[in-house]
Amino acid sequence: MKRVEIAGLGFCGLDYLSILPHIPVDEKVEIIQSLVQGGGPAATAIVTAARLGARTAFIGAVGNDDRGSAIIDGLKLENVDTGNIQMKAGKESPAAFCWIEKESGKRSIAWTKGTSLPLDVSKVDPEFIKSLKLLHLDGHNTEAAIKAACIAKENGVIVSLDAGTLLPDIEKLVALADICIASESFARKYTGESDIQKAAEVLFKSGCIVAAVTSGKNGVFAVTANGTIKKDAFQVPVIDTTGAGDVFHGAFAFAYIQGWAYDYALDFASATAALKCTEFGGRTGIPSADKVFEFLQTKKVNR
Repeated sequence: MKRVEIAGLGFCGLDYLSILPHIPVDEKVEIIQSLVQGGGPAATAIVTAARLGARTAFIGAVGNDDRGSAIIDGLKLENVDTGNIQMKAGKESPAAFCWIEKESGKRSIAWTKGTSLPLDVSKVDPEFIKSLKLLHLDGHNTEAAIKAACIAKENGVIVSLDAGTLLPDIEKLVALADICIASESFARKYTGESDIQKAAEVLFKSGCIVAAVTSGKNGVFAVTANGTIKKDAFQVPVIDTTGAGDVFHGAFAFAYIQGWAYDYALDFASATAALKCTEFGGRTGIPSADKVFEFLQTKKVNR
């Protein structure tokens, strides 16, 4: 069996998604379409990398309930190695309840981390971490993430961070990250800079080889040792934006281990995330690499 190339460590859950005519406040609306599937920032990023063609694994924790079984089964269906997921007896698995507005694709999410977290740090396998090409983190299960990131850094494994939530000790993960890609809201709060270019520059100075700030339909701004890169978002018919950021991270991680230039890697990640948004669900529309290549060719973007 070939070794795992990319592993994600962080949050996984079960998503209950509904498309609605509008997001209600103190009223009732009829659901247009519903779906239940696995979710979570690092978990969906890893599913993306797997669907694009990488050999992947996920490290996380779930309860031994129906949700936990569904989360693991969903990852297995995507050929993600689940041997490092801790299933805890008598615990409740994480879940998210997502409402998506039909016309705009905007969404509201209410979530619970359940009772299965945190990950047992003592069970994080150092030899497995050392064997990777890239370790992707979402900031959750922070103590275990810091341990894994330290092992990775000491052994030449690239550390990628989805900086999306201001969690305790997140600054330690930012300092350990080789690739730090932050959401616009995180970047502004963490750096104190309202301008995303300046925010990306502050993140880059923490020691990254590439730092970027994603801004949804406004694209992404990145800083590397070779200079800055600004990419506009690709225009597609949007059905559902759930998971688009997670997909971007997974696609960028995949592109990075291929050795592609940052400029093309950002185009590839942006295109993958855009195509995801054309279907309902955080994972449903994640495309194959061939589909992304075809899309980029229509946009006259070449490696």
